[in-house]
Amino acid sequence: MLNKFHVSALSAVLTFPALTGCQRISQHSAAWPDQVLALLGKEKKPELHVEDTAEVSKAAQLRLEKLLNHLPANQWVYLENAQQGTADLQNKSDQNVILSLRLNCKITSQRPSFSLSGADGKTLLNAYDDSAGAVQFLLDNKNFGNPFDLHHAKKLENFKLALMSAKNIKIFNASKLYAFQNNQAELLQKPVSCREP
Repeated sequence: MLNKFHVSALSAVLTFPALTGCQRISQHSAAWPDQVLALLGKEKKPELHVEDTAEVSKAAQLRLEKLLNHLPANQWVYLENAQQGTADLQNKSDQNVILSLRLNCKITSQRPSFSLSGADGKTLLNAYDDSAGAVQFLLDNKNFGNPFDLHHAKKLENFKLALMSAKNIKIFNASKLYAFQNNQAELLQKPVSCREP
């Protein structure tokens, strides 16, 4: 069941182009889409009619989907569900492809990973899909191969270090190239939910 979501680009602050520095969302709530405000607890009270009923978990899922559709492009955004103890980092490209990077796992026994999903929410690629073929990550056009290769743990550490100063991330797989800007890269140090080994 999905409940309350927290979204931030720097701790409790969601960074959008309209905000500078560490301004609080409440100072600029008039300029924010209703979907974002709703997930941050700043929504107007809904009008209910006697004949209308809603399943809370379904409503929360719809609200999350609306928020994800309005995430800023070309930067990292930290999404956290405090009640379920889950967190994710997402970066949306201009083509509405979403890259989720899980580099620093909340539970250390879990393995770092990544996934790509399309605008429709379907998974395009993930870190441990043996049928996907070769995956290459390029940071500012420097090729790091597949840093999530289980047989070369040192690759991941070098990739994480280079990622902190990179401007662009490209992923090449099956004759397709996916490109992302690496704005708000400091968020990549935040712990997130990873997959089980």
